[in-house]
Amino acid sequence: MKYLIDIENDENDDFERLADNVGVLQVFDSNGNEITKSSKVSLFLSKNALIGLGTELIRLAHNYKEGRHYHLEPASEEMTVQTLGVFLTPDSCELIVGCSDEKVIDEYFKD
Repeated sequence: MKYLIDIENDENDDFERLADNVGVLQVFDSNGNEITKSSKVSLFLSKNALIGLGTELIRLAHNYKEGRHYHLEPASEEMTVQTLGVFLTPDSCELIVGCSDEKVIDEYFKD
């Protein structure tokens, strides 16, 4: 597959101007307790993983449906699954990527 992408990097994109390009990142322990505030998350991707995930996220955005979500599970010898264009290493944790209508970023700072 050949990727032809020529996207100007400027500050006039609608998503930057509208400030509605908002994501929520949450971290949970093995008991399901949210531990976001006391956590740090690292995501390391190879070049082709960046291309794969980026491509699939763009496809997901073009077929957006509130609540749609994907589970990316770590690979194991019994099951190696590629989801959203990437494989996760066996020592990775599960990653859930979902479509969620969020507020404009400024709304998160209002009392």
